[in-house]
Amino acid sequence: MHPSLEGVVEFLQVQLTRFSCGSMVVGFTTHHRVEDGHATSNFLVAWGLASRGLEITSLPFNDLTIFSPRNPPKVDFQHRGAEYISKNIKKVYPLIDHNVEDIVAHKVHFTSEFLSKVKVRASSMNGSKKPFSTFESLLAHLWRVVTKARGLNGSETTQLRISVDGQARLNPRVPNEYFGNLVLWAFAKAKVDDLLDAPLPYAAKILHEAVTNVNDDYFKSFIDFANHEVKAEDLVPNADTEEMILWPNLEVNSWLRFPFYDLDLGSGTPYIFLPSFSPIEGIIFLLPSFAGDGRIDVFVPLFQENYKILKEICYTLE
Repeated sequence: MHPSLEGVVEFLQVQLTRFSCGSMVVGFTTHHRVEDGHATSNFLVAWGLASRGLEITSLPFNDLTIFSPRNPPKVDFQHRGAEYISKNIKKVYPLIDHNVEDIVAHKVHFTSEFLSKVKVRASSMNGSKKPFSTFESLLAHLWRVVTKARGLNGSETTQLRISVDGQARLNPRVPNEYFGNLVLWAFAKAKVDDLLDAPLPYAAKILHEAVTNVNDDYFKSFIDFANHEVKAEDLVPNADTEEMILWPNLEVNSWLRFPFYDLDLGSGTPYIFLPSFSPIEGIIFLLPSFAGDGRIDVFVPLFQENYKILKEICYTLE
């Protein structure tokens, strides 16, 4: 119920499916290099306003001069291998006894009560420091239970690739109306044995530090690197659109703060908003539940046999 991606050159596609009961599904696809989740949600809300004949008060901001590189450039972080790689590097994919036909995507629902317990448990060793966020706490829990469900070798290293929005991290802050892609990745890594043997705060601390380090300095270093080194070294983006199996790693996309439920095309707000089926093993989407009150829905595509185990342990707090 969403537009096909094969042989498509358009940046945006919309497909409308109407059912005999009177309900409908609006499916859409966009090119991620053009817009991130924040820009997408702004577009959808504006689309709804226009559909109802209302004024769009927040117009897109497209002044790219706010991302001008520094002179001289100052690259303080390692961006090769993170955002960009040499085009001569051949990626090595894991050898596992599964194929993409075995991938299933299901929703895991977390109540506000469970999320409160996870947050308390994850922050239990913080002392006087600020507790970890609900997102960090739940993600730490998911990292551990998915790793356990996969049955990974204890000596393996598992990595979380977390999408980080630069809007609030850049100084000065980027206007809320900016239309583009301001997402970079944070990488959290751990040995499987360490991740599973240590308590939950261990995982929370690792991913918290990884996300915190993708700050104003990191984004500005990336801007300088992208403007001065990428072309000179003939580098290409590290994002692999052909990668269907992330094992033993995970990629995390949080849509928790996007106002998707403010969309109204004239018939009211959505009953539910969810990602279309993405048969990529190990890519995780976190969304606010349509029921509200702080509940979270998590979509986790995994191999069938691993997902059966995940369903048994996903609400277990060790």
